[in-house]
Amino acid sequence: MALTVNREVNRFVDQELRVFPVAASQHVFKGALVGVDRSDGYVRHLTAGDLFVGIAYEEMDNGAGQDGERSVRVYTEGDFILSIGGATQASIGSAVYATGDESVALTTTPGGSYVGTLVGLDSAGEGIVRLRPMATPQIEHAVNVALASLTTAATTNPVLIAQRPIKVLHAQVSFNTVPDAGLLDVGTDNSDPDEIVNAFNLAGLAPHTPTTLTLFGANVAAGQRIWAKVGQATSTAGVGGVLSIRYIELP
Repeated sequence: MALTVNREVNRFVDQELRVFPVAASQHVFKGALVGVDRSDGYVRHLTAGDLFVGIAYEEMDNGAGQDGERSVRVYTEGDFILSIGGATQASIGSAVYATGDESVALTTTPGGSYVGTLVGLDSAGEGIVRLRPMATPQIEHAVNVALASLTTAATTNPVLIAQRPIKVLHAQVSFNTVPDAGLLDVGTDNSDPDEIVNAFNLAGLAPHTPTTLTLFGANVAAGQRIWAKVGQATSTAGVGGVLSIRYIELP
């Protein structure tokens, strides 16, 4: 029912540390990424698919205990230096994910838990991550585009028009019948679209097998079109080609 008088609501003075009950048979080490097991609500060293809650302030061994018999204090805010592979200056502002309790990544591998935002680089392989526990990441979008392959000429295939600025997170390509020659380029220049993917050799694909593409660029301005150029095959054209791209819209 609606309030009819004033009331005082108790509150926490800060958000730096919180206490969480630890799942049975779990040993959480100091400095570990900590996640909630979605099936029972108890925390553990982060496992792929958990809801991220923070970084362990202390070690807590509940290896011989039952659910909630021990609790662990967890940092729930701040900027932390974590191991991260493949991050460059252009990665600043990207969402960060984890599938274990030690390191993070820029890509959402299956079951990845959203951890926060990359706000800086500390050294090679080390990034400064701003924690966003129990938060929802930017919504990912996906587009799947059929690719044409010919033995008579290269083909330029439209992929999408960016309604807002976007950041490409991941790209894959596959063919049912692999072309015997031809390079794949993806980008915003329809005559030479290589800003996102540059000169991937399609002849090296395995049939019916999606292959992850190396991204040479990721940011696309609002209003720009993305194209995929499939190089000319020699005697066997590719059949059933698909390009899959995952991306987020930027503010």
